[in-house]
Amino acid sequence: MIFNLSDKNRKWWTLLAMASALALVFIDQTALAVALPAIQHDLNLSNSMVQWVINAYLLSLSTTILLGGKIGDSVGHKQTFLGGIILFISASILCALAQSGLWLIVARIFQGIGGAFMIPSTNVLVVNAFPENERGKAVGIYIALAASFLAFGPLLGGMLTEWIGWRSVFWINFPVALTSILLAYSVVVRDEKRTEKLKIDVFGLILSIAFISSFVLGFMEGANLGWTSTSILSLFLLSILSFSAFIFWEKRAVNPLVELTLFKNPTFSIVTTVMLFIQAVSPVFVFWAIFIQNVLAYSPLKAGMYLLPSVLPILFMAPLGGYLRDKYGPTLPMVSGCSLVISSLLWIGFFCHYQNYLWLFPGFLFYGLGLPLMLSGTMATIMSTVSAQLRGIAGAIINCARQVGNSIGLAIFAGFLASINKWQLNLFLSSSQPPVSQIKEADIDGLFAKSSQAMQAISHLSSHSVVLLREAALKSYTYAFSITMYFAALFGLICLLLLFKLPRNKGKT
Repeated sequence: MIFNLSDKNRKWWTLLAMASALALVFIDQTALAVALPAIQHDLNLSNSMVQWVINAYLLSLSTTILLGGKIGDSVGHKQTFLGGIILFISASILCALAQSGLWLIVARIFQGIGGAFMIPSTNVLVVNAFPENERGKAVGIYIALAASFLAFGPLLGGMLTEWIGWRSVFWINFPVALTSILLAYSVVVRDEKRTEKLKIDVFGLILSIAFISSFVLGFMEGANLGWTSTSILSLFLLSILSFSAFIFWEKRAVNPLVELTLFKNPTFSIVTTVMLFIQAVSPVFVFWAIFIQNVLAYSPLKAGMYLLPSVLPILFMAPLGGYLRDKYGPTLPMVSGCSLVISSLLWIGFFCHYQNYLWLFPGFLFYGLGLPLMLSGTMATIMSTVSAQLRGIAGAIINCARQVGNSIGLAIFAGFLASINKWQLNLFLSSSQPPVSQIKEADIDGLFAKSSQAMQAISHLSSHSVVLLREAALKSYTYAFSITMYFAALFGLICLLLLFKLPRNKGKT
């Protein structure tokens, strides 16, 4: 060891190791979002394929994270964590080497599986390292340390994309992962040897993958295939049937994938539901990164700089949220944070029509102040309501809610935005004169990123027609973006209503 390790400081080294791992997830969320237009241009991806670069990871993560929590509870969280982070960084290298959209998406699927094994154990290892009266503070610091990567992720992503290339956004994961692996191996106490055999609820796992995947896929492809098409309606029907079968099976399974008895605790149920809805809102960050580059016409580096207000405040707001949770209970910080998030979405939805960053700045800042107030209190509250033996699966459930929320939110809002944008753009094309009216909306998919398909579709137009088409595309996208922000605010309102049902006093959590 190159540092002095004692029982007193071991918990802090453990926290640092887990924060480094969580930083990988945060880098993935923010730095990659800024790089998406460059990826779209370089690999010649459609708008739908760009969304899948994000959602392939979220979908694989959300469908296997319950399995990751279950394995952690059964074979040990340190071992599960190390296996997950090694898979995560291996998949990151494959992402950096991708030569096509399909290659990148498949690598992102494996990256999500690695995260599914890693994330539940990080939460458990941090919580187990600290006594109850320090857990809110510990989780707040844990999130704040990892969030330093979240805070500077947009700037980092912009710098790497503009100066080196988008592939470097994946290569940067390697030193962070290596640091976390070395620290975890050295300082984290190995779990007590488990005597029971690992028992996986295979049928429950299959059902959970079926209902999450079909639901997300339905929303992701609804705008392309048609919301009333047989394929989309069949996906939604499959999702409903498999979810019903999952609940029925889990109530009767000997070794269920999800301990449904946890939901008898009202605090656990409310906070988990709140996490699902508020995380469904968080993918708006991806749309902000695209809007700043494609509509406001800023470079990746400037886009990263201009997104800092939406993430930088997490450095001090996450510890504050943990402190307020420890002193006053979860309601105060979470209601305050949720109110700020709703205000952010309404503000951006209204002022985006000005297509001026200065008008958007307050909205980004409200979001940066509000979201960490909610997240820092959530995990500590969840972990304090369950026994130590169930913290792995409880952490997996809350993280599953988080990742399912992310995946569903991205799918719903991407599908919603795409449908409105397609409707508006088709109105313009149908009312235009030839040759503009002869262009199909699908032919100019990727126009903002200057994809080869879009450039070929408009190559025969006069310069005047191209200007008119670009202006119409900007207007259509901005309108769709605005309505999508209002729709996301509705999800925040649902969270706010649920939070008022939480116990007000610290002792009731």
